[in-house]
Order: sequence, then structure tokens, then C-alpha cells
Amino acid sequence: MVSICLLGGAGEIGGNKILLHEKEWAILLDFGLSLKKRREYEIGYGFERTNRILKNYLLVGILPKINGIYREDLMLDEGLISSERAFSIDCCIVSHGHLDHYGAVTFLKMETPIAVSKSMKALIEHAIETSGRSGIDREIFIYKDRKKEELRKKTGKEEVEEVERPLIIFEEDKKIRGAPIEILPIPVDHSIPATFGFRIETSKASIAYTSDIRFHGIVSTYTQDFVENVKGIDVLLVEGTRINDSTTKSEDDVKKEVVSETLKKKEKLITVLVSSLDIDRIRTLIEAAEECDRIPVLSPRIYHLIKTLHEVESKVKLPKLENAKIYFEKRSIIDEGYFLGSPHYRGWVKKIYESLSGTDKLIKSEEISKDQDEFFLIFNSHQCLFELAEIQPIPGSLFIESTSEPHDEEQEIEWEKVERWINLLRLDTRRIHASGHANREDLLKLVKEIGPKIVIPIHTENPREFKRLLEKEDIKVEIMYEGEEVNIGQ
Repeated sequence: MVSICLLGGAGEIGGNKILLHEKEWAILLDFGLSLKKRREYEIGYGFERTNRILKNYLLVGILPKINGIYREDLMLDEGLISSERAFSIDCCIVSHGHLDHYGAVTFLKMETPIAVSKSMKALIEHAIETSGRSGIDREIFIYKDRKKEELRKKTGKEEVEEVERPLIIFEEDKKIRGAPIEILPIPVDHSIPATFGFRIETSKASIAYTSDIRFHGIVSTYTQDFVENVKGIDVLLVEGTRINDSTTKSEDDVKKEVVSETLKKKEKLITVLVSSLDIDRIRTLIEAAEECDRIPVLSPRIYHLIKTLHEVESKVKLPKLENAKIYFEKRSIIDEGYFLGSPHYRGWVKKIYESLSGTDKLIKSEEISKDQDEFFLIFNSHQCLFELAEIQPIPGSLFIESTSEPHDEEQEIEWEKVERWINLLRLDTRRIHASGHANREDLLKLVKEIGPKIVIPIHTENPREFKRLLEKEDIKVEIMYEGEEVNIGQ
């Protein structure tokens, strides 16, 4: 028999950690961080101390209490872990590059192979480099043995070098090499490119995992193909972020509404806040800006992502940047704020600005301030409000929020503080967004078309809604709690 255990993502949005195992093998589908739990227990920076971080995460339930899967250099407290449950993980397969699906990989044993696509790896590396993460949080594809590092410092020897984790690069619609069982990655539509669902064939049962999924994005055909590829499987692990929500807005709807609102503000500045990983939305906004005869201005982080994906020859459809400019942030104390030798410019930002120096691609706040009706700013962080303070937008200028739902890792911020800045700058606001997740009707349609014998809801706060709605259709729904196992094919 094959056993399915939800180590995370049961009764919550995010933190997906799915353990599948038989006697001969064990794999993980995703190993994400529960951002909600981390926020609940975080106190200042104490959570991040290297000598306590693994202990604390186990203690408060951010990580599952299982033997045999964690790094041995982070002062693991065996007393916190059940001695009855021990596994040797053959590989951890990541569905996409959102932190709540891969962020806890850093705690897995150093020899555990991590399976990702080429574009997904580039997205994750971009996020690590540009987000300011440090220490253990960065160690997804590389790591330092922290115990050896301190022992070497004690003896005065050279520092320990970073080492690459074992890596499996998979391709869409091709079985994952190096996996102990047959696993087929199938692209699906989500608010980040390189997102995959999976069809898994074991000796006892066939299993499908949707990952995060939708039908209303630019690549909705991916999701339709996924449904066709997994029809008739035994078990469906289905995300249910919006099982209580029937609203739908497509990417085309977003574009039309942004264009409409922009045209109402012909004499004013337009600023849009977007997730830096949402390539489809960034492309939509660039097109909307050009339709309104405005020059799109990208934050350096957004430009860095597009450049990174271009350099790895990603298959992801990238925005065209012929007419776009890159915003030049003031970060230094001298040279009117633009001295690139300042330590306040992080390495990756400095490289971007140096590479564009001497071109007409860089644009400064004072240039935008003079001709506000010509520009359409596309930024990725609420800290863009500090940049707007430099630009001094005309009162009544428009601030559009076009980001993912509040559980997304980009949204860990107190909105009340943002509103204070918006009011201080006398901006008008709109929220124009298409969700990264399928609504209730699409989720039910997906399940009915696939026709599984058993449905297991995950990545949802309302798993019982699946049971209420689907068991009317004679579809069995298994509500699982964190750490609970279900055996299939006995």
C-alpha cells in the first residue's frame, strides 16, 4: 500500500508538505514554509538564530516532527521528534517558486535531491538574491555546514565553502529522472510561471497533485491539459484556496480595467504594485501602459527577473522591454543620491545600473516628476511609496494594487501603514487583480472532470466545503489533519 501524509497545508493556505511513501521509497511533494505560523510565533529576530532556528520551528509546529529528514548541523533536538516516525527521503519535488511551497527545503538533509524545472530554479534564485534573505533562509540549492564552519573558526582554519545540494532538473511532460517512482510533471496555470502539477504512478495507486492552479490566466490551456492527463486517477490532492469564492476576473479583464482607470487620470502619475514573480501580470501592465501612450517604468527587481529568465533561455513568455525604462533608485548620500559606490546599493542592483549606464534605459525620480503624465510605474514592493515621496506625485495621482492574495509571501506587511503613506501623498487607490487560484465553480468542475475515487483537499482553510459540495455528487472526500496518514491500495 502507498501512504499519503499531509505534513503541512492541511486546514491552512500554504505551507504545503506532502509525504508519499511505501516500504521501498519515500518522496516529498513540496516542502513549504507556513508563513502564518511563522508570523504567529516570530519575536523580533530571535527566531532566526542559527543555533535555535530548527529547534524553534519544530517546537511551534512550522516543521513536522519526523526523524531522518533534517540537517544534522543545526543542533537538532532529538527530544522534539517522534522516534516512531523516521524516513529516508529519496527526493523532494517542488511544484513552483512561491515560498510557501519550497521555503522549508533549506532544513532538509544536505544529501536530499531537490527536483525543479530550469525556469523554476531561476525564479527561486532570483527571489533569494533580490529579497534580502540571509543565512539559512538562502540555502535552497546551496548550503554551508554550520557545525564545520564554527569548528574551523575555533581552530583558525579556512572557512567552509558553500556546496551545491543534489539537484534534479525536470522538463514538462517528461518523467522525472532519479525519482524512485514514475512522476510526470505537467504545467498548470498560476500567478507565477513554471508551476507544475504532477501525476504519480505507484505500485498500488495513481495520484495527482494540482499544486496551485487556475483556469482564468493567460496559459489556462495548461490547466486544461493537466485535467486531461490525470483523468481517472485514484487520488486527487487538490488546492482549495478559493473554495468559498465564486468571483472571477481574467487577465484580460485586468488589462481593460487598468487602461480605463489610467485614461481617467490623463494629467496624473500612474503607479501599479505587482508581485515581482507574476510575469503574466507584468506583461499585461506593460501592454496597458503602451495602449495609453505612456512609458512603462520597471523597478530594478522586476527587470532583474526578466533578465534572469532571458539568460537561462526560459520557455516562459517574457514581456517586451523595447519601450520600457528602469527606475534609478536614490540610495547614496552624495552625488544627488546616485553614487553607485555607496554600500547602500546591493550588489545585484549595482550590476543592473552599471550595465545600463550610458543608455537611455535608466530614469530618475526628478525626470518622472517633471512629466508625470508620460509615465506608468510598475513596482513590486510597498516600499515604492518611499520612491513616490521622491517623485512628489500630483495630488489625485493613481495607485493601483494588483498583487496576489494576502497569504502570498509578498504581502507580509501591515496595510494600515501603507494607507497612511497613500493618504500622506494624497493618492487615489484602486485594487485591480485576477487571482492566482481557481474559484469554487472551477475547482468543482476540475474534480468532476478528473473523476478521482478519492479527493484530498489541501492548501485551504475550508476542506469541509469540498466534502459538503462533492459528496452530493457521490465523490468521496477525505479530510486530513496535519500529520495524519491515509493508506491507499490496501
